[in-house]
Amino acid sequence: MTLLPLSFGRLMAPALASAAMLLSGAAQAQHAPLQRHYSIPAGALSSTLTRFAADAGLSLSVDAALVAGRDSAGLNGVYGVDDGFARLLAGSGLIATREPNGTWVLRPAPQQQAPVLSEVLVSAPPDSQGVRTIGRGTLDALGNGDITGILRVLPNVQFDNRQLHTGQQGEIAPADISIHGAKFYNNLYLMDGMSFNNDINPANRISDGTAGTNNNTAPPSASQGFAIDTSLLCNITVRDANVPAEFGRFSGGVIAADTCAPTRSFGGQVSVERTRSAWTEYKLTPDQEIDYHQSSTAEQQPEFDKWTYRLALQGKPSENIGLIGSFVRKSSEIPLRGYSGGLASTTDGNDKTQRRQSENFFVRGFWTPGGGVEGDLSLLYAPSTGRYFIADGKNTDFELNSGGYGINIGLAHPLGDHAALSHRLSWNSMESSRSSDATTWKGWRRSDEKDWGVQTGTAANGWMSFEGGWGDVDQTQESITWQTKADWEPVRLLGIDHHFQAGFELNRQEQSYHRKTTYTQYTVSADTATCNMAGGGVDTETCSLSSPWNSSAGGQYLRQRLIYFAGKFDLVNTNRAFFVQDEMRLGNVRLRLGARYDNDDLAPKSTLAPRAAAFWDVFGDQRTRLELGANRYYSRNFMVYRAQAQRLALQSTTQLRSLSGGLLTDWSAPSMASNWTWYKLGDMKVPYDDERMVGISQKWLGHTWSLKRVLRESRDEMVLHLRSASNFYWDNRGYSDAKTWALSVESDQPIRIGKTLTSLMFGLDHTDLTTSHADYSDTLSELTGGLDRIIIYDGKPMAWGSRPAQNYNRPWSARLLLSTDIPSARLTISNFFRVRDGFEKMAATDVFVPYGDSTARVWEKHKFGTAITWDLRLNWRLPVATGQEAFINLNVDNVLNRKNEIEDIDNDRVYEKGRQFWVELGYRF
Repeated sequence: MTLLPLSFGRLMAPALASAAMLLSGAAQAQHAPLQRHYSIPAGALSSTLTRFAADAGLSLSVDAALVAGRDSAGLNGVYGVDDGFARLLAGSGLIATREPNGTWVLRPAPQQQAPVLSEVLVSAPPDSQGVRTIGRGTLDALGNGDITGILRVLPNVQFDNRQLHTGQQGEIAPADISIHGAKFYNNLYLMDGMSFNNDINPANRISDGTAGTNNNTAPPSASQGFAIDTSLLCNITVRDANVPAEFGRFSGGVIAADTCAPTRSFGGQVSVERTRSAWTEYKLTPDQEIDYHQSSTAEQQPEFDKWTYRLALQGKPSENIGLIGSFVRKSSEIPLRGYSGGLASTTDGNDKTQRRQSENFFVRGFWTPGGGVEGDLSLLYAPSTGRYFIADGKNTDFELNSGGYGINIGLAHPLGDHAALSHRLSWNSMESSRSSDATTWKGWRRSDEKDWGVQTGTAANGWMSFEGGWGDVDQTQESITWQTKADWEPVRLLGIDHHFQAGFELNRQEQSYHRKTTYTQYTVSADTATCNMAGGGVDTETCSLSSPWNSSAGGQYLRQRLIYFAGKFDLVNTNRAFFVQDEMRLGNVRLRLGARYDNDDLAPKSTLAPRAAAFWDVFGDQRTRLELGANRYYSRNFMVYRAQAQRLALQSTTQLRSLSGGLLTDWSAPSMASNWTWYKLGDMKVPYDDERMVGISQKWLGHTWSLKRVLRESRDEMVLHLRSASNFYWDNRGYSDAKTWALSVESDQPIRIGKTLTSLMFGLDHTDLTTSHADYSDTLSELTGGLDRIIIYDGKPMAWGSRPAQNYNRPWSARLLLSTDIPSARLTISNFFRVRDGFEKMAATDVFVPYGDSTARVWEKHKFGTAITWDLRLNWRLPVATGQEAFINLNVDNVLNRKNEIEDIDNDRVYEKGRQFWVELGYRF
């Protein structure tokens, strides 16, 4: 069976050739030291080192004065000798080196010129192929950015087709991702153990353009509540399969970002980074070039200027206390035209600028008093703002606000002599809100008095002068979570070692929707000769005696009104979870059995998610490993299902007025609309994914080669279900099926070629995804036959619910990261190659053909080509003084300036960005 299409193989040939060359060089290097499992409890450093040396079978020479009064966190997991020493000595200022005679000697660590927050604690290799960790070295090789954007280096992570849209490079919002076909909002995001998921209607995204931003009732939202810059982080760990029972309330993957404790008495880093439209090649058709030149929408950004400012500090005021602090500000300015179609207003500003800004203020403290006790406290303030305007109107500016605050407290300590207990208490508050410069919207026809409008159409009402905005809406989410977990030392029962773990989690989340101001929408201009009211008085707000340009009447009045009243409602949910897990070991075989119980106030039933994984170290040397798994993951039910009807309940019916006896009639008393009654909650269930996984990994030529197969069945997914006319139900009709496999190759040790050191990461994956819906806001209609109705696609009949996914579904993708360090030149060169197979989209036609006793609609296949990118990053360091250096980082994205096809919201062809330059200047001390 041919695994790769011929064209795909040709595209990957250069990358594979590079990998082969490096592997041939690595074949001459010695294998990494053998690894084994250690279980050494926290305690005095002298005793933990003694036990480690005995278990590892090595000779260790220690000066008692160096370890006096020092403690170690212990060691639990699979480690090599180097990794084991690094973990035991972390934060001690000591290192272990191997002498020529084979004896290991403990010495003070030499002073280094390493960058602050870039020093990585060596950790154990992952015990599962479902775990991938991106360390600080890889983060530096790819360049700082948002957390999910960095994950492009990993297989089985798919991005929105429009992520690299050539016309939206002024945006700074985090990327949306799908893991193993799950919906992009079903991942779990953690920072130092604190969740920062945003459950405020995350499917209503800013990236959806007009549909997301220009929404007068519900401001857009995002799946990540905080836009975290990766410069704050030590590593990012992604769990995409065989996820332990400790983690819940997700059905995609777990993305955990972690910061590191300080390693020096004082140090820091400051930098500034920039990119702009003048440093970016736009890929446009001739028609698009015209549209971009006169663009008035953020969907087509002809210009942008992005800056990032970073400051990081670290220090250890005492032996037992460490502090890190960071500030990051990202900003972007996007000049646009105020009026569409290249038209200009004679009295309003024609050049307007949209702005974006996000900030991270972060402080974290570490406390290690000894005796195995460890504590940490972090404070985070991460606001984001976007300044927008409504095209073709006056006084239409508004601001979208997101992000918020977080407090995170952790404590770990021994529980007797045979267990360790850890606690984490976190609180965060985030928003997805809008503040407008106006609370009234008016649609005038252009006149001498209302003279800022332009002709937006050819009809009689084409000359329009719009003004105003949609009012202020606050959407907030506040969460408080307490987690506690107990880990017992392995015990031997019936000849089998058991490592028991149990934990409890309590989460309370409150969401609030608050329309702070009443919003009134006036439309439908009609002719009038007077602004006098039938009931007395003069209408000066919605009537003008300045004659419209396309009317011979004396003036105009606005005859239609819709009101959204000020109001507020709250939704509260409490989730209780308990998990148990037993990891059993017999010889070279490990079996992990666990289960997670969740009870949710908004769910009709509690859930029990079994988790099972088996691991076989075939030869007992960690070189050849097999892995199996069968797991269930339950997702979250978003409060948006309950919020939609309550939002609509603040809306009035549409009112009309007219002329009576030559005078304007008064507006009648508003009556509330009834469309909120259309939306109901069905027999809601908790969406879940059933997963089956098999994998094999092999250490060979100094690299770890891994191959895994993952099957996911997503069931009871929430959708909006139209059962009959004006009869919508939120229920669990949705489903998806994903079949993925991935091949990964990663260096165990940097490959030494001459005076250079090169690390390699390679990934190749395949995804086959079918789904009944794009997200929970999709409407599945029984009026047109429901999910079982037959359509004709690509000449073949299929059920509507079995059609291929229309996004996050590129069949093949491959990536190769080569990061080469040249110490003599103080230069690191990173090359990232990525090939993404072309994808297909469905487009409806007006053709119906006979099928059975009825007809079936014909859908066309739109094909979009393969995307190939090569991104280059250069990191150059210049020593200035002892322990200090300046640095320059240069990124060149899409070096070959390839024209990669994607689609816009109308299924027309647009392109990803061409070649783009980023420059960062900084100083470390």
